Amino acid sequence: MTLKSIFQIFLLALAMLIAGYVRTAISPLQEAMRLSLHLSDNQMALLQGPIIGVPVTLTAIPLGLLIDRANRARLLLGLVTIAVAANFATAFARDFTQLLSTRAIAGVSALAILPVVYSLVADHFAPHLRGRMITVATIGQIVGNSMAFALGGELLVLAQAHSGDWRTALSWLAAPGVAVVLLMLLLREPPRLEEAKGTQTIAGAWEELRHTRTLILMLSAGIICAEIAIGAMIIWASPMFSRTYAAAPDAIGFLMGSGMLISGVLGPVIGGGLADYCQRTGGTGRALLFLVLLAALGAPASLFAFAPTFSWASALLMVSLTLMIGVAMMGITLVMNVVPDRLRGLCMSVLVAAILLFSLAVAPPLVSVLSNVLGGIDMIGKALSIVCVAAALGSTFAFFLARRYFKESVGAAGSTATGTVTAQ
Repeated sequence: MTLKSIFQIFLLALAMLIAGYVRTAISPLQEAMRLSLHLSDNQMALLQGPIIGVPVTLTAIPLGLLIDRANRARLLLGLVTIAVAANFATAFARDFTQLLSTRAIAGVSALAILPVVYSLVADHFAPHLRGRMITVATIGQIVGNSMAFALGGELLVLAQAHSGDWRTALSWLAAPGVAVVLLMLLLREPPRLEEAKGTQTIAGAWEELRHTRTLILMLSAGIICAEIAIGAMIIWASPMFSRTYAAAPDAIGFLMGSGMLISGVLGPVIGGGLADYCQRTGGTGRALLFLVLLAALGAPASLFAFAPTFSWASALLMVSLTLMIGVAMMGITLVMNVVPDRLRGLCMSVLVAAILLFSLAVAPPLVSVLSNVLGGIDMIGKALSIVCVAAALGSTFAFFLARRYFKESVGAAGSTATGTVTAQ
């Protein structure tokens, strides 16, 4: 690797940092926002969930076509600029309608950064370097999530101490984004590499997909359940700690910032490491067994809201978040290994769209609605735990069915092969 290529991956990691930073910016401020604007939990859930998840899903295919045809460096500069500007504009929203507009623009532009970065990494680096470079870029996103929580809580306390409010804190949060926008001007567009030629035809790929579709659907269901838990925890953990344990904003910000950083790094390391280990030693069957075990462990860890103290609740939540991130990472890796090479892009695009839809558009309102059913806003913690436990159990069941189906398929294929040899 040259210094130029190292600088390029640094810039791409910064773009991913902004994606996580902008997406998470209002999470540590949402309780102050809710009280200031007299919003309900359902409205807060809409701000962080469906208003982002639905447009992202609808724009996935047009964005993919644009990535394949446009100058991606300029596209990324535009997306980062829009995300930072919309995040700053949120501080000046005076009612719920204005909040919806600014958060929709900020969220959609921030999440659109991800596929652009992946495309640039693929053309900037040789195949044997891409995995590590994607990991570097993803860590940038994780750092952005953590920064938003850590800085948001501290800045809110500082703003309130000087007669300010969440608007002041959110305005200050925009400062790092301006620096990243300027650095994006140094990003260069690499030449597009030709797609590697394979021996499998499109017709053959569709036929292979037809035979593996049941396994892929079961794996996808398990991944989506895990992502529902992840999405719910990221959005509702701060209000839970505030209402259930009366934790201060700066304490919550520090916990969520450091905890998300640890879980966001440790989860992929566990999931990716186990996926590679299983691929070397036992294949898909062993990977599915580990997925069942990891998802099952996530269920008891998700009872964090029933813990007696803030410390115990914090520890359990981070364990649950780490396990679910590990499950999602391992599951996605397994899907990539199972789908036909010629249709991998299409299959993964559909999976990512489904993940965003359920984690952003379904998980947040699911928790807030259940909280209302249980008795009101003070029940948000218990509602969050119930949703996360159910999601972990759903993920466990989906992977269990996938493993059983896989074993039956392998057994049937072996019997067929034995019968053919005997007949011959």
